[in-house]
Formats: sequence, C-alpha cells, structure tokens
Amino acid sequence: MSMRLLILGLLMERERHPYEIRQTIKLRNWNECFKLRDGSLYYAVDQLRQDGLIEAAEVVAVPGDNRPDKTIYRITESGREAFLLLLEEQFKMTSFPQHPLFLAMPFVRHGHTDKIEALVLKQLEDCEMRIARMKAILELKGDLIPRGSSLMIEGFIRFGETEKTWLEQLLAEARSGKLFESHQMTPEQIEAYVVGLKEFEKSYPPDTEKNDKDS
Repeated sequence: MSMRLLILGLLMERERHPYEIRQTIKLRNWNECFKLRDGSLYYAVDQLRQDGLIEAAEVVAVPGDNRPDKTIYRITESGREAFLLLLEEQFKMTSFPQHPLFLAMPFVRHGHTDKIEALVLKQLEDCEMRIARMKAILELKGDLIPRGSSLMIEGFIRFGETEKTWLEQLLAEARSGKLFESHQMTPEQIEAYVVGLKEFEKSYPPDTEKNDKDS
C-alpha cells in the first residue's frame, strides 16, 4: 500500500491533521486491510510537505506547556497531479502473492511436525477471523460507503476465502504427515526435469522487471 497515495487520497476529500488521517484509517477499517504504521504515516506527511504536494491550511495552537501546534494540511495543485499519477500507477500493478508461509514451504519437512501443525492451525483460525470481520464490516457499511471501497472489502474477503481453502489443505496434509515427506528424484527424473524446465522458460519467460525491483 502506497502511504503517499493513501494520504493524498484522503486530502482530496478535505483538509486534515495527520492524527485525523490516522483516525479516519481506523474508522474506515483500512487497518484491517493494510499494514500501516503510525511512524511511516507521519514520515510520509513530512515528505509530502517537503515535496510541495501538501501545505499547511491552518495552524491551531494547542493549550498546555511544550505542546506542539496542530497543523492541518491541504493538498496542493501539484499534489492533485501526483495523486492522479499514483492512482494510475497502482492500477498498473499486477498481483504477486506474498503469503508469509510461502518462503517456509520448501523447508517445512525439516520442521517439528507438532509445532508446524499447531502454527498452521493458528494461521487458519486467524484467517477465518479476518474473513468474519471483513464480512461484518461489509454488512455494516456496504450501503454507506463508495462502491470502490465496498469492492475493496469484497476483494479482501474473496482473497481470504482462497487463503482459507489453501490453509485447510495445508493443515490436512500436516495432520496426515504428507506435508513432511521427503522426495528423492531418480537420475531419469532429474534429466526429464531439466529438459522440461528449459521448455518452460521458453514458453513462460521470467518477469525480469519484477525481479529487478525485488533485488
């Protein structure tokens, strides 16, 4: 999630203080959908101000000793142009699943079976809870929020349901022991694999642009 897009988008609606931006995110339950840190939000506000994309609309004095003034920001014309570019760039991005368990899967056979099973079960329970929360949010707010926002929530629900199905399979194979089985390829299988890999790379060349960004 682009923090710059998030802040500029909210300022497209109206002027806001950074704390109000933070509270709006929570009120709209976006913290359920994206991993957002307060530190990165305030840092992004400072950067946007330095870049001339937002500016102080009003500075309100806060009563009390040693308490900083409250700065309310508005988006500038340059900020509006930057927002539109960020919005279009976000729509150009392609899906690239990054579930935290993916990196562990090739090595799972070396783990402690009981611990892995318990951890997969916890992942499944958390996934089910996320889906239930998002469904409750959609039922509560579905008719009150912009269509794009409701479709965002629907998308998270559907992705979550797919994750749930995969985790259920993972748990079943952990319980059966299949998940922890080793596999030794024969020389013939290795040779066939190498040939098949070359044909695969011809038909499906790697996404070098994505790899360059990740490296």
